[in-house]
Amino acid sequence: MVGLSAAAAIAPACGGEEDGGDPGTTSTGGGGSSGTGGSGTGGTGGTFDPDNPGIHVFLSLGSVLMMGQSIELAVAGFMPAAREDFEPDDTGDVIPIDTCVVTDQQQPPPGCTSDEQCAPEQDCIPSEKDDNGNPIPGTEECTTPREMMDVGPLTLEGFLTGPIDLTYNPGQSGAYTVPGTDGSLNAGTLAFDTTYTFHGNGDAGQGLGSFSGQIALPPALELTSPPLVELGMPGLFGVEANPSQDLSLEWSGATGDGELRINLTGSAGSIDCRVADDGTFGIPAAMVEGVELADMALMNMLTLDRPTVGTASGEGITFHAIDGLQTLLINVAKVQ
Repeated sequence: MVGLSAAAAIAPACGGEEDGGDPGTTSTGGGGSSGTGGSGTGGTGGTFDPDNPGIHVFLSLGSVLMMGQSIELAVAGFMPAAREDFEPDDTGDVIPIDTCVVTDQQQPPPGCTSDEQCAPEQDCIPSEKDDNGNPIPGTEECTTPREMMDVGPLTLEGFLTGPIDLTYNPGQSGAYTVPGTDGSLNAGTLAFDTTYTFHGNGDAGQGLGSFSGQIALPPALELTSPPLVELGMPGLFGVEANPSQDLSLEWSGATGDGELRINLTGSAGSIDCRVADDGTFGIPAAMVEGVELADMALMNMLTLDRPTVGTASGEGITFHAIDGLQTLLINVAKVQ
């Protein structure tokens, strides 16, 4: 489940009818949480015009490494821009840099309770779904019903294997993927420390002219300390943590001017840290102890996320969400 959640964070619009994907109620990338220190979203016109909404374009590119298995993803898409795209993220204050906070386990109140509270073109509907694709009550938000658009192929360049065309995929609710896939790429396709560019001719009949954009993926993210060790089960590697000591982390590929999001989850909850991407950070011992690491390493997870933000431009585009994300998911064994 953790791996699927991380993949969804990279490719949030990728998901067919069978797994609950719905472009009208699913975040389409780039928003980032309040603790990541940035957002990949951007309106090019400043405010929403209901008479001329324009086009929302998104692209999510990245990798997830879990239990030694690498998942690489590239997903894009086009849809009419909507009022909610231009509304500010009010999920909370940004976590100060190099700071950790206890994650709020409470479900935030719904953004609406009836259609009357929304704009005329919006409906008050759940924004989240369970593992079976069923709407979760209490997550209602004012949402504009809209469908993904087929505006012709998008060519993405920068991969180790050469340029890749992403095309409209009806099986993934209209998200753009490599033909015949769900958005995943073969391992070893992504190049790191590389700037990717994309372009397409668009479809003037649907209000989109030629477009282009870019996003840079930093060097590959790798945890170098604590070292990965076998955690009492063949093939299960992770790190060890002593709850009475700071959890000192070191990683490679630091960008210096970027940020990492670090999360540690145990049996009693989790903490989120927003840190400078300078290669080192220590989670305070009191917080490590507070999450109550379980005796089974499979129940404890250390997550490192390195988000990046790109740009897009083109005639008709009024909103873009261009995102890159590297994610490490690492089990943690409690030691004394």
